[in-house]
Amino acid sequence: MEDTSFAYSQATTRARARKKNRRGNGKHEPPLLIDLIDRCKADIESNGWITACLGLVQDALRKTNISCPGVLCLGLGSPSSSREARAQLAFLISLYTILEIAPSDVSVYDPVFTDADKALFQSLGMRCLADTASLFVRRVPILFQDGKHEVERPTILYMPHCDLKLYENIIGANWSEEQLARIIFISNRFSDYTDKYVYTII
Repeated sequence: MEDTSFAYSQATTRARARKKNRRGNGKHEPPLLIDLIDRCKADIESNGWITACLGLVQDALRKTNISCPGVLCLGLGSPSSSREARAQLAFLISLYTILEIAPSDVSVYDPVFTDADKALFQSLGMRCLADTASLFVRRVPILFQDGKHEVERPTILYMPHCDLKLYENIIGANWSEEQLARIIFISNRFSDYTDKYVYTII
């Protein structure tokens, strides 16, 4: 497993790539961060876990008659500095690949994203919301600050590590039968939050 203390360095990546290119007769080596994501993707696809998870998503899409969904990912973490975030991104890539969702229909946002993260998402063809803020006009400050985002199309909401308040806000912004019918959550169990909240009150 890769060292969790790893920090992405563009300069280091280029230097290593040039050295390998000389040895490999000019063969281009992928950037180090991409290589780490690929390793994570290979790891999660090496057993039946990912197949079972994505099977549940496909079943949910069939049962809700949702077709051609987009993906909105909130709370991913920084892939350039977190092994967990890299694993979560690897899952996201497997998700949209197997479901045949175009990367351009995948939007990601987390305030911790670094410039290296944003460059990575761009290279993958995803939309990094921090870079496309002008497209959201007045909704941007609301979406970025507290997640009160009303979906405008069938959407898979991938929220791997978000707090209860963010879930409450995004559900509240879509609190109608019509809107909620457009959404499939991939997230922590809501009962984990509600049970903890009730326990705290008691």
